[in-house]
Amino acid sequence: MFALKALIPFMLFVLIKSQKAPVPNKKCLDCICFVESQCKPLPCKWDDDAVSCGYLQIKLNYYKDCGTPDLKKGEKVEDGWKRCALNKSCAYKCMTNYMNRYFSLCKRPNASVCEKWSRIHNGGPNGCTAARTDLYWDKIKKCGAN
Repeated sequence: MFALKALIPFMLFVLIKSQKAPVPNKKCLDCICFVESQCKPLPCKWDDDAVSCGYLQIKLNYYKDCGTPDLKKGEKVEDGWKRCALNKSCAYKCMTNYMNRYFSLCKRPNASVCEKWSRIHNGGPNGCTAARTDLYWDKIKKCGAN
């Protein structure tokens, strides 16, 4: 009985972490892409605090957190990151994986799915409540998403 009680919190943690994040509408995803790069495969460049690449301006740590999608066997993570960020389909897969991992951390009850995705994408796992993501969210709204 004790072992079962000890296992319940772990099982709840696994269940919560394995949930898929709700997906925002296409307009929201298009606006994130537009705000990041005018939806173009921009070359890697220094951005605020790290190098960002591609359609969604993905940083190396973000790519690692999203599970290194489409990383080829024997390929260096840095090479897989750049290749993925410059491939629209892979970049979106990375962002979706990232949201599946961190969406549940968003403690902004009245925010839309689009706002949560935007703030987490821009500000990281705790970006939902970070004031530094306010300007980014304003840009997404001005693009026409909500």
